[in-house]
Amino acid sequence: MNSSSTVLKAERVWRTRMGHDGSTVRPNRRALLLRLAAGLLVSTILLWVMVQLGQASSEQKPSKTSPTASPSSSLDMGEPARHGEQKEIADQNDATLLAPPTSQGPAVEVPREVLEMLEQRKRDLDRREATIREHEERLMIVRTQIEELLEQNEALEKKIQSAQEKKEEQASVKQVKAQGEKERQVQEERTRLAKMYESMPSEDAAARLEHMPDRKAVEILRLVKSKTAGLILSQVKADRAAKLTEQLLAQVP
Repeated sequence: MNSSSTVLKAERVWRTRMGHDGSTVRPNRRALLLRLAAGLLVSTILLWVMVQLGQASSEQKPSKTSPTASPSSSLDMGEPARHGEQKEIADQNDATLLAPPTSQGPAVEVPREVLEMLEQRKRDLDRREATIREHEERLMIVRTQIEELLEQNEALEKKIQSAQEKKEEQASVKQVKAQGEKERQVQEERTRLAKMYESMPSEDAAARLEHMPDRKAVEILRLVKSKTAGLILSQVKADRAAKLTEQLLAQVP
């Protein structure tokens, strides 16, 4: 009786420590390992108690066997049955500890505020995307307009350059014409001047050359015929005639 009460008390203490009062086992790996360790410890304690009880009962047996059954012999006969019951209880406890947890944790519920925040974030992103798309379309329109303006500007520059070249060409033609007209007038003036000195008496022509600079006198002598120039020089002073003749020879190529 003492051994059975001790076993029952140990089992009750083990059940109290392990919490086998109908409560569900949390689906925690750490708790499962702790329970396994506690089950092994309780099983070891129970086996040790059983061994101690067996040793105690064997020491209480008499040295000689009597024909009548004694209380100790009846106790020894009940020991195997108790040992079997204790082993069965320990096996059941081990099976309970090793069984996987049947209860599942509660489903995670996302707070409503988080969902509203995500929806608002999505709306903001959609609005920004629409704004960016609109800006890109406007930029494409502006880019097209700028390209058109650049093409028009390039065409206008070509037109202006062509007109300027044409104007310069016309100005050049006019300048050439003016230059030619001027040279023609100068040539006509020289021809008229030469005819005037040729028709003039040599004395009068010589008198006029006496009052002219050497450059002008040389030009007139070049315009008139050689015979007229000789007659004019014959009427000029000898030193002035020699000087004009020298300049005439110097300007001959």
